[in-house]
Amino acid sequence: MRLRYSAALAELHAAVEELAAAAAEMQDEPRAYTARWLARNLAQVADGDDLRACAREALGLYRGGMGSFQDVGDAVTDHAVTRLRRALHAALDTAPDPAQEGI
Repeated sequence: MRLRYSAALAELHAAVEELAAAAAEMQDEPRAYTARWLARNLAQVADGDDLRACAREALGLYRGGMGSFQDVGDAVTDHAVTRLRRALHAALDTAPDPAQEGI
């Protein structure tokens, strides 16, 4: 089922907040940086096209490197990373909100 743009954006914001909280709890600066980077990018999202572009760029982090979604060593971070991955993939397939459908 496709999420509406506003629902996908809200879930992505919540997932980024969860990642930030997990990074703070685990004192994981690379993932904290990733969460800040994602939050800055999401703050610039104005429509579904922006949301999909942001999600595509963020999914590049799954390829590895510092702050990536790989090498998760604890349950708290694993949950946050899994939620974020799902939210990013869902954002790639958003449907317009009813107010945007006529645009």
